[in-house]
Amino acid sequence: MGLTKKKQRNTRITLEELEQMGEEEVREQLRNFLRDKRHLVVMDDVWSVDVWRQMHHIFSNGNNGSRILLTTRKIEVARHAEPWIPPHELQLLNDAQSLELFRRKAFPPNQDVPTGLEALAQKLAKRCGGLPLALVVLGGLLSRKDRSYDTWLRVARSMKWESSGDGQECLRILGLSYDDLPYPLKPCFLYIAAFPEDSTISASKLVRLWIAEGLIPQEQTQTMEDTARDWLDELVQRCMIQVVERSMAHGRVESIRIHDMLRDFGLSEARKDGFLHICSSDDKAVSDGISCHPAAFHSRIHDEVAVFSPHLRTLLGFNLVLKDSTAAGKFLNGLNLVRVLELEGARDLKELPKQIGSMIHLRYLGLRNTGLKRLPSSIRHLLNLQTLDVRDTGIYWLPKLFWKIRTLRHVYINILAFLSAPISGDHNNLQTLQIANYVRNINVISLFSHILAIRFIKNWVTTPGFTEEAMDRTCGRMLGKSLGKAIEKMDSLVSLTLEFSLIPGGILFAHAPNLHHLRSLNLFGRLLLGPQQQLPNSNQFPPNLTKLILSYSEFEQDPMQVLENLPNLRLLALKRNAYVGRSMSCSSAGGFPRLRHLILTTLYYLEEWSVEIGAMPSLTHLTIDWCTKLNMLPEGLQHVTTLRELKLIAMHREFNDKVRDEDGYKVRHIDSITFENERH
Repeated sequence: MGLTKKKQRNTRITLEELEQMGEEEVREQLRNFLRDKRHLVVMDDVWSVDVWRQMHHIFSNGNNGSRILLTTRKIEVARHAEPWIPPHELQLLNDAQSLELFRRKAFPPNQDVPTGLEALAQKLAKRCGGLPLALVVLGGLLSRKDRSYDTWLRVARSMKWESSGDGQECLRILGLSYDDLPYPLKPCFLYIAAFPEDSTISASKLVRLWIAEGLIPQEQTQTMEDTARDWLDELVQRCMIQVVERSMAHGRVESIRIHDMLRDFGLSEARKDGFLHICSSDDKAVSDGISCHPAAFHSRIHDEVAVFSPHLRTLLGFNLVLKDSTAAGKFLNGLNLVRVLELEGARDLKELPKQIGSMIHLRYLGLRNTGLKRLPSSIRHLLNLQTLDVRDTGIYWLPKLFWKIRTLRHVYINILAFLSAPISGDHNNLQTLQIANYVRNINVISLFSHILAIRFIKNWVTTPGFTEEAMDRTCGRMLGKSLGKAIEKMDSLVSLTLEFSLIPGGILFAHAPNLHHLRSLNLFGRLLLGPQQQLPNSNQFPPNLTKLILSYSEFEQDPMQVLENLPNLRLLALKRNAYVGRSMSCSSAGGFPRLRHLILTTLYYLEEWSVEIGAMPSLTHLTIDWCTKLNMLPEGLQHVTTLRELKLIAMHREFNDKVRDEDGYKVRHIDSITFENERH
């Protein structure tokens, strides 16, 4: 039925748990959550009457004031949902509204249309026929142009069509914007159309795919990943794609989506140029003329596709259903020219054929969330491989000679066990090493300590058998030695996440000042910092740190006295008893000078929090979650005039009532205050 499964924070169900549920189980979870609650549910872009039929029984009958808002482009869907009430049909924008939307997209915020361009701006906006998407895309196009009369006039002259009122103006403007893209950006845009409709696309994954396809040039001044990020930003600025999520720490695009009309346009252009073919459950074959280019499969790989597999260069699979592992293996055997093999979500895939080693052109191997438990040793022959992703699989080891592949750039693995060290100097291209879950070999970090080009490393490490305090400390010291040697040679790190039962904090912070490129630090585990469990001075932190997440740290002394002196920190999250004291204070005027996001989660011992006047002068977002002993909001919060959003999650009703009533003066300047999952 196409039910999209998203993380519902209020239910305390994680995204990973939702992904493992069937659609009926998701519906039941939603039904239980909404039961006896007054709610407003928005169902956006419903295309099928069947979707409404399968969903409507989840919701209440409206006797308690609950309402359902359904948006659709099909009038029959709206009429079926509520036969007795005529649907509200959105009208086209009038001339004034069109000009305002166009102005917001074509010019920076709060900038008026220059006097010399007013008439042209009105003419261009009018040509869009009142269609918001056309106005947004045209505004995005002109935002990248010189603000000169001659430049804008050339664009206006290229729009020679008359307004027909049939919506064709939008398609023409999409074509105009696509034609205006720099030539190298066109295939990058078309590539996005391969993803399923309405899907949220990881920006990092898209970047890796572009690079594997050879769409991104190597430049002397920056990495291919940086170039790809620049191009992604260009598409965002031109309004060809939409940003779903940005990093709270530094504003980088984390995920995107593409408007379905732009996706349809992209598919049309891709098929016209022989660039891409989409196979869904309704398709039966790949066209011979485009089989050498990317093919995306949105449900099943059909037998007829195998006819063209010898010429296939790219296979993008999205939650594939395979008839059986043998048939899948037989199909994969023929992909000798493939560069990209993305099979994420193919749970029926239990085994890869050893002939995969013959795919000598393979650059990207995505096996996340498949049914695989091992990799054939022949993958050591994939000497052009850039990306390997085996997260959420049963693969707990890699062939010993895998690390002889010198082209590796991004490696995502579940567990590294009993590996020998890679040869020094072989991995100058490696930028991402993510190790999830548990590692049995406590020397795993030292195996990679000489890799100089690592920029992102995510090590979630524990050691079975060291469960008592003394054993934990011994293990921590051993890990500390390896960690120290590793960090000494990882001076290009941008993001570091460590999950140990005990994190050797002394060794970590001894080397941290040399990590000039480190922007994000996530420490998940108790920090070994001496008998007082006190953070070191702020000058022992990475100097350019913008994001800090601390979980299970068990600080006994207030960490804010140190953290408020970090000059570039923009996001701070203290989670899961990161601090076990009763009182906390942001006491310095001008402390946390750039902090924008503060998250306090599950600090079960915290009772009092004070904020002095002048502290956190840039704070915009504050989240307090499950701090069940906290008595009240700090008095000084009323002086944090930059604060725009306050979220109170799983707090006691008495606390929330106080915020609504007697403490209201502390928060009256805040635009958005939300109370979620209130505790009784």
